[in-house]
Amino acid sequence: MKNNMILSAALLVLATGCKKDKEPEPTPSDSTTATFRLGIGFHWQGDDFDIANTYADGAGNAIKFTAVRFYLSETHLNNGASTIADFHHSFILADAAEEGEYTIGTVPAGSYDELGIVIGLDSATNHADPTLAEAPLNDPDMHWSWNPEVGYKFLVLEGRIDDDGNGVVDDNDPVFTYHCATDDALRNITLPFNASAAAGGILEGHMEVRMNVIVSGVDMLTTQSGMGYEAINAQLMDNLTTALEVE
Repeated sequence: MKNNMILSAALLVLATGCKKDKEPEPTPSDSTTATFRLGIGFHWQGDDFDIANTYADGAGNAIKFTAVRFYLSETHLNNGASTIADFHHSFILADAAEEGEYTIGTVPAGSYDELGIVIGLDSATNHADPTLAEAPLNDPDMHWSWNPEVGYKFLVLEGRIDDDGNGVVDDNDPVFTYHCATDDALRNITLPFNASAAAGGILEGHMEVRMNVIVSGVDMLTTQSGMGYEAINAQLMDNLTTALEVE
């Protein structure tokens, strides 16, 4: 009888210890959180941007784009001086040819006044193997496969430019190609974003990409290409930081 009592007491202590060690952490529920979605739209001086249309670069040369793509990552939402929601593994490949809305993740219900985001990719992600990555990081057109040490292309602008001044861009005109890359091309930005969401609701943001700002001050006829982080690439990345607005 005495042995049985000792065994029962030992089992009770063991069970109590296991319960304490494996106590689950509380998980968010719809009663406290909202879903954060970010839509991205491309514009030109207030109008919707159409990749099939003819526009003008910073020097007034007629241009037509065939590709406008860039990476966004590390989204975070602030309220005052505090970061309330931080998404370290949120990756967006913005594409002017196919605008979209992206579900970033779950955020605490409430109000926010800033959206922070990275244009490009952090160094570890930039130099990871793209063949092992998930979308949108597995896009071969956005990686320097012939020079993998460079990593991903953070911003891609491609198209043709009128070289005879007649304002018409056709297949006989020269191409422009800008592939902005390397860790130095990364840009951190913080944008005003006054929005709120109730528990169980949706926090909706819309990011406007002002294409005319991206090419501001850029003479594509004089400098028709830029690879990696040349002077023209740095200028385009700087322009992109001021071309983005969110509401």
